[in-house]
Amino acid sequence: MKQVGGMLKNITELQKRINSAQKEISATTFEGKAANGLVKVQTDGNGQVKRVTFDESLKGEDLETLADLVVVAMNDANIQKEAFAKSKLAGMASGLLPLGMSIPGLG
Repeated sequence: MKQVGGMLKNITELQKRINSAQKEISATTFEGKAANGLVKVQTDGNGQVKRVTFDESLKGEDLETLADLVVVAMNDANIQKEAFAKSKLAGMASGLLPLGMSIPGLG
């Protein structure tokens, strides 16, 4: 019974760590780029777009090309966010759960 109490305490600690990491991820701004930085998209950790910028040199480009570049920049921002989130959550459960137990996605 003592082990169950200890495990519950560990799970509560893990939940606090996860919540803290999620808040940090949400508050972080990620900038995706396309065409060597000619198009930039800024998003927050929740995936909300905060800003899209185009270099002046793109003024003559057609809308389809610009739309494609925005998609590339958005995907880049999402890749950055996922890598950041993974680094924040990696190994979080280690040492908190009994040997051999793990929580998928937390190492």
